[in-house]
Amino acid sequence: MTIKGKNLVPVSVFVRAVDPLSLQGAEFCLHDSVETAVLSPAQSARADVVLLLANEVTEETMGWMVEANVESTNPEMRIVLVADRISIPRLTRAVRYGVVSVLPRAQAGFPEIVQAILHSHAGGSQMPGELVRSLIEELRASQHDPTGARLPGGFESREIDVLRLLSDGLSTTEIAAKLNYSERTIKNIIFAVTQRLNLRNRTHAVAHAMRIGAM
Repeated sequence: MTIKGKNLVPVSVFVRAVDPLSLQGAEFCLHDSVETAVLSPAQSARADVVLLLANEVTEETMGWMVEANVESTNPEMRIVLVADRISIPRLTRAVRYGVVSVLPRAQAGFPEIVQAILHSHAGGSQMPGELVRSLIEELRASQHDPTGARLPGGFESREIDVLRLLSDGLSTTEIAAKLNYSERTIKNIIFAVTQRLNLRNRTHAVAHAMRIGAM
């Protein structure tokens, strides 16, 4: 196919999905488009775009992103994520791994997915406004400790700020107002620290931080 005398080179796409049915459906629709070419697993390293389909973004999904980055031989590779649920900490990591577009799975049909692939390959980005705002806020919050230094026990300084206020009896709403974050960001910080340090809940996190002298 040509456009104004120039060859139209299809965007090469490698697809990964949480279930075979989603994988087959995505590959069928991409095969049906003259603007995309589906790659086999053996060809995945040269993909222009890696399309990931998931219900909820888990650590396994995050591993797919890392794998795509490590194995890619294409410096222009982009990742398009189609998922219903992703936490903001994981979204922040996903962007670092090459995700440029996120589509809600419940609302994205294959025409929208194809357009997102083409748009992302052309240097664009597509993401729901709520996710963009949350991502910006999370990145802004991370600047609270620009050195990224860890305190005793593996805590970050902003985590200790939140835990100190929790120990004073403040609610997540009150902490958000005091630190000028959204309540969602505060909850994400608490969730991240309890998961990373294998703590049972916020009370356990406060007690652990006090016990090791981090606060």
